[in-house]
Amino acid sequence: METHVGDSKHFPWHRRARSRVGRHIAQATQKIFTSLPALEQGFGTPTITTLQWKHEALAGHRAVHLTDLHLDRYLPRHAALVSSVAALSPDWIFITGDLLNVPSGLPHLFRFLGELRELAPIYLTLGNHDHYSGVPVDKFALQADRHKIQLLLNQTTFVPLRKGELGIVGLDDPSIHKADVSCIPKLRRPNRFTLLLAHAPNVLDLLTPDHPIDFVLCGHSHGGQWDVPGLTSWWLPYGCAGRQAGHHTKHGHRLYVNRGVGWSLLPWRINCPPEIVLMEWVD
Repeated sequence: METHVGDSKHFPWHRRARSRVGRHIAQATQKIFTSLPALEQGFGTPTITTLQWKHEALAGHRAVHLTDLHLDRYLPRHAALVSSVAALSPDWIFITGDLLNVPSGLPHLFRFLGELRELAPIYLTLGNHDHYSGVPVDKFALQADRHKIQLLLNQTTFVPLRKGELGIVGLDDPSIHKADVSCIPKLRRPNRFTLLLAHAPNVLDLLTPDHPIDFVLCGHSHGGQWDVPGLTSWWLPYGCAGRQAGHHTKHGHRLYVNRGVGWSLLPWRINCPPEIVLMEWVD
């Protein structure tokens, strides 16, 4: 595994102020509404979105992508989510950040992740809420290690396969300028499929045509979370760069923005159901 950790860029003062205010509001509402799970609305059966690629080395393999868990309390919907993932029979599970909001959520989070780990290997990155949560990165790393989960923060790892390999690049969160793209492999190999995991869609703006990335997965946007007919989505956090959900391309790179399975600020998803992404490779 290759590890690179560079210096973070700094927010301008107005970004820092907005981020700080938003963080305090989100944490306050999260504490209030997490203790009132009956108020959650719009968290029915998740949409399953299937993405498919032709790639001989990975043909027959499948993976699941989850994001934006915001899991501070283990609820029945999390058990149902584990069952939904189990039904898809993944070889790997990828999770791209915003795992929790407050330190008290850590045991609940790893109960959920531990159940997923029984299904398949997990590769994990962090998001802005994880960095704001008060949980030190070292503690995330320790818990991940105890549960045999691979936390990737500006790191690349390779999964050997019979005919080739899967490359997994995990970047720290680009929405708070912690991503370091120097960890991306320099060369493209014919039997390697390289997947990039990052929390926020603005990761696409960090990639050049020379980066040998086959596909990018992220979240952060919650798909807007509240989709009110006739109104443009106003809840898109910094780092989305206008990419609300679905497919996007830039400099030849393809990105999919997953709507995620959790919530922020208010426990409602309006016309914006949770999403599980199923990835399939075929001949």
